[in-house]
Amino acid sequence: MYEVGKCRLREILKAKKMTQVELAALTGISKQQINNYINRQHIVGVMGLGTLRTIAEALKLDSPYELYEMVKIAQSPEEAASD
Repeated sequence: MYEVGKCRLREILKAKKMTQVELAALTGISKQQINNYINRQHIVGVMGLGTLRTIAEALKLDSPYELYEMVKIAQSPEEAASD
């Protein structure tokens, strides 16, 4: 089983050599809101699904799921036995 981890927006912007201002212009999302997503990475789920998809498309990601880390969580013995 997996859960959503931290937001990867900062590292994706850096890899694409794109600024928060440029992303804001492409998406219509304010620079302040983009900065909020980046700096509140420890809070899971701050980005709604529509926003997630809008940003993923602007960044030309294969999947919106790339914007967040996916963390495998420990399974209970019962779940492990059913695998």
